[in-house]
Amino acid sequence: MLVVVWNTAAFGCLYLVYAWAISAWPGLRSRRAVLIGGLACLWAIPTAMHYATMRWHALNMASMVATLVVITLMLTGPWLGLVHLVAWSLSPRIDADGRSARSMNRRQVFEATSGVVLFSGTSSLLAWGFVRGRHAFEIDEVAVRIVGLPRTLDGYVIAQISDIHAGTFVGEAELAEGLERVRAARADLVVVTGDLVDIDSAFAPLVARSLADLGPPDGVVASLGNHDYYAGHGQVRIAMERAGVDVLVDQGRVLRAKDDGGFALLGVDDLASVRWGGSGPNLERALSTVPPHLPRILLSHQPHTIDDWAGRVALQLSGHTHGGQINPGLRPADLLFRYVAGAYRVGGTTLYVNRGFGTAGPPARVLAPPEVTRIVLVAA
Repeated sequence: MLVVVWNTAAFGCLYLVYAWAISAWPGLRSRRAVLIGGLACLWAIPTAMHYATMRWHALNMASMVATLVVITLMLTGPWLGLVHLVAWSLSPRIDADGRSARSMNRRQVFEATSGVVLFSGTSSLLAWGFVRGRHAFEIDEVAVRIVGLPRTLDGYVIAQISDIHAGTFVGEAELAEGLERVRAARADLVVVTGDLVDIDSAFAPLVARSLADLGPPDGVVASLGNHDYYAGHGQVRIAMERAGVDVLVDQGRVLRAKDDGGFALLGVDDLASVRWGGSGPNLERALSTVPPHLPRILLSHQPHTIDDWAGRVALQLSGHTHGGQINPGLRPADLLFRYVAGAYRVGGTTLYVNRGFGTAGPPARVLAPPEVTRIVLVAA
């Protein structure tokens, strides 16, 4: 579904770029075939390279560059359509006699100048997101009331991170940078809600060691995401568990049992597992591994899974959406997802969607800073 939406949006915006270009620069009309061919390649290449990188990881950088170019044009395209409409209303009704086909009238000068400004602005926005935006980590604190939580655990702190996407653009330096903010959260427990690696499981040991070094009192617990399956979930899980990071796949564990019973921490498999030989998320199986009377906190990578079991857990922690990742004054992800970022109340369950740690696709963040969530549990 997302591939269809992406291709439809890309095609529409690239068509606007084409229509604007031949209008603003009449000389391009004699080279329409070249222009159409170039834009068609930009439309097709990112999708093809995305699938190719799952097989040949060395293509990852080229794929990201191609995707950035298309996104730049996609963000510019709608504005160019508006410019075209405004310029048409300003154009003279009748061209002067004898005007050269290559000369530019008032409308075309306006369109060409505005287009260059818009394209430059869009490129600059994405460049800022690459150079600075993806490094601008924030610690967001949220208090969550948990019915049945023992009073002795009132104020218990969980640090949530998600979507690390370790790989080409998230290496050792970027991990250290973000995990310093996790240490600053001074949490009792650290949880990671999926997508520990991007597309290459070779990065899993680095992530595992870095997470294990955090050393919170109650350890580090993770669930798997769709990118972990693209990379090879078996290798990712083995690397985590060897380093001491507990991976919950349709499983649960009891934390702080000596504190009046504690609470149950559950983790379900990702929806993508079905495409890779798995059975998908199974809350029933996870619940069967913990006492039924304990308050429940669930790790589930994709937030919309909450609709399948709202009211059966006190709190669900998710990621996946990256908070939209690139939000040029608006948040396009709102058109695709019901739950994008922050806290929601769904059928008696609190859902919190973390904006993520790394990036997927274009290595940039605009108005969606990477997040470490400091969740404070409140006994209710």
